[in-house]
Amino acid sequence: MRATLCLLLLGCAMACKGDPKVEAPPVIDYALGDYFFRGPDTIPAGRVTLRLKLESEAAHVMDLVRLEQGKRIGDLLAAGESAYDSSWVKSVGGGVTSKEGTSPTYTLRLIPGVYVMLCYFSAPDHEPHFVKGMIREIIVRGPEFSTAPPQPDLEVQLISFGFQVSTPITAGTRTIRVVNPSDQPHEMIISRLMDGVTLEQAKARADSAAPKGPSPWENYGGVAALAPGDTTVMTARFTPGTYRMFCFFQAEGEKMNHAERGMTQFFTVQ
Repeated sequence: MRATLCLLLLGCAMACKGDPKVEAPPVIDYALGDYFFRGPDTIPAGRVTLRLKLESEAAHVMDLVRLEQGKRIGDLLAAGESAYDSSWVKSVGGGVTSKEGTSPTYTLRLIPGVYVMLCYFSAPDHEPHFVKGMIREIIVRGPEFSTAPPQPDLEVQLISFGFQVSTPITAGTRTIRVVNPSDQPHEMIISRLMDGVTLEQAKARADSAAPKGPSPWENYGGVAALAPGDTTVMTARFTPGTYRMFCFFQAEGEKMNHAERGMTQFFTVQ
């Protein structure tokens, strides 16, 4: 009788206690513009959500790499074009800004260490933005706390060379889990075709030897280069229209970027 009573009391106590509450990842704001990152120099370790605000007409990307073997930002700059192929440089993801007024978020896990954020998009003079100063070292420190990632509406797998989308993207705010199960880095850049322009017109402009006027595509977010096995969760707002996702990553020794090898996919949001 006493044993039964003890078991009942124990069960009641456990039920009252309930499951431990898992907090959402901390949200860290960064502003991106011509040619700067504005935000904290130190980020807590663990799963974090980066919210990117665009403060310029031109789009930007926050590409995060972790530096190992005691390397710092000076070593990365000295490595030049071969930096991404160095054993001590690890691509961990990041995100692309969207049009002004929409601030996409990117949730990823960061272990303690030295990181560099940089923008590799090209300026009108064809120089990458990091050459103009859009590069910055940050420190990730502290213990990792248990946090819950956002629940995704769909998943996109980055494969060589294409995208496997679990379910169509529909209009509204959508959370996309982006996974790289392949054996090399890939990115997922998303752009939307401007209203009033057909896909056929956009393709004809792209095929032209001397395209006229500005690009009919506007950036709508995307995930920066992900290393094999890594995951980033992207949350962004999609309006009805024609979109494309593509990967421009090109490793040392590759004669074409991944988009030229077929890693481009058009889709319609309704």
